[in-house]
Amino acid sequence: MSTTTKQLKTWGDIHKYTWEHCWKRQSSSKDTLHRIEKVTSFWGDSFPLSQLAKGHVWVELQNDLLEDYNLSNSRVNKIVSVASHAMRYTHRLDLHSHKRPYFELLDADECRQSWFTKEQVKQLCTIAVEIYSNQHLADAMNVSAYTGIRQGELLKLRVADVDLENNVIWIGGRPETKPKGKKSRPVPIAHKLKFIFEKRCNENKQLVFGDDFLNKGQLFKQFKKCRKQIGLDESYVWHSFRHSFCTWSGAVDHPKNIQAIAGHKSIDTTMKYCKAFSEALHGCVAKL
Repeated sequence: MSTTTKQLKTWGDIHKYTWEHCWKRQSSSKDTLHRIEKVTSFWGDSFPLSQLAKGHVWVELQNDLLEDYNLSNSRVNKIVSVASHAMRYTHRLDLHSHKRPYFELLDADECRQSWFTKEQVKQLCTIAVEIYSNQHLADAMNVSAYTGIRQGELLKLRVADVDLENNVIWIGGRPETKPKGKKSRPVPIAHKLKFIFEKRCNENKQLVFGDDFLNKGQLFKQFKKCRKQIGLDESYVWHSFRHSFCTWSGAVDHPKNIQAIAGHKSIDTTMKYCKAFSEALHGCVAKL
């Protein structure tokens, strides 16, 4: 048995092995390298293979690529397929025991991201508290839905970056304390979230939520139980809270303002997130 057998443990391990033994010799290696870099920018080389065995991780990668790079669905599929091939290739060689999970590629001509209604968010939070006695999860879902921050931003949010006096949270750190060269953005605190932040910032923690959840996987696992209780399908992921915020905001405010709050690099991305829904359309017609 080879000394490398079953020694690969991270995303960095499998993409480097696949590059050396498969991709580097191919004529399309330059394109492959660019795609590896895009995946690594979200997962990081140390991301464990045990997490890659979970379908929601791949769905979140698709969402992140769509949002941060403003790519077409077909381009996202090509990038994700590189990661998928690396995992399957190394698994077939018996270099690890983790199989790539099932998830759907994006429709080449359609954005299929689901979003919650405000009533559905309320139901999810009620279930979290009344059935699972999990106030931490309910708070996390409410904050995600009414700020639009990403799951990773939620878990990294520090108590020091919550400015209750000016009613904002600073994603990336307050301007006066953030690392040099790092960008940050202010996100207003909705009135219904004020009590949550006041309570959580007085609990002698460094992180607002990150101390209550080990990682994204644990947070998502708890969310899935609530999702199942209200009968929503697997297209509803944690990223759907971000889509919900932009959709709700799109009915009452200008996309440029939503772009600033959400931290989108392109207004085109914001427009994809701001799905028109029936109440907004009827309101538009009523103003004529």
